[in-house]
Order: sequence, then C-alpha cells, then structure tokens
Amino acid sequence: MRLYLFTFFFIIPLSFLTFSCKSNPSTLDGEVPTILVQMFDDASVSALEENYAMYGLHYKKVVSKPMHIYIFEFSTEKITAIELIELLKKSDLVKETQQNRNVKLRN
Repeated sequence: MRLYLFTFFFIIPLSFLTFSCKSNPSTLDGEVPTILVQMFDDASVSALEENYAMYGLHYKKVVSKPMHIYIFEFSTEKITAIELIELLKKSDLVKETQQNRNVKLRN
C-alpha cells in the first residue's frame, strides 16, 4: 500500500514535471535567436554586420527607422546572446541592445 501511495504522490508528479518543462522555447521551435539593436544616427547596418561577421550577425528587419532600431540574427553556435549583447554595448556604432522577445497574444 505504501508503495502505491509513494508512486502516486511522488513518481507520477515528478515525471510529469520533468517532461512538461521547456528549457529554451526559441531553440525548441527551431527559430533563429534575435537581438534588438539601437544604433547611433551616423552608424550603418553594414558596418555593424562586417565588424561582427565572425558571430554570424546579420540584419533581419527594421523596427523603427527614425530611432534606428533594428533586429539582427546571430549564430548561437559561436556566441551566446548575453555575450553578444555585452560586446555590442562596447561598440562605437551601438547606442543600446537587448534580447528580442517574441510576444504572443492570449486568446
């Protein structure tokens, strides 16, 4: 009887929690990770791409043209998002940078 109670209250919930957790939704969905970058007015996107080509950084789309905010993709095999953000913040071309979050609306 104790074995059944142990199984019911411990093993089943533990296995449920283990299989239901997601570690990183962007890699599980097969999406390429992206970051938001706000550049200085006189900086060019191509110059930033050239400077960080070793990390697979390339332009994806414009978020705000007047504010010079762009979305860039990069290779997670070469660098993590946090490391790339720290590198970009030290660049003379970049005003601010952060991880891009995909927001999904509730139904």
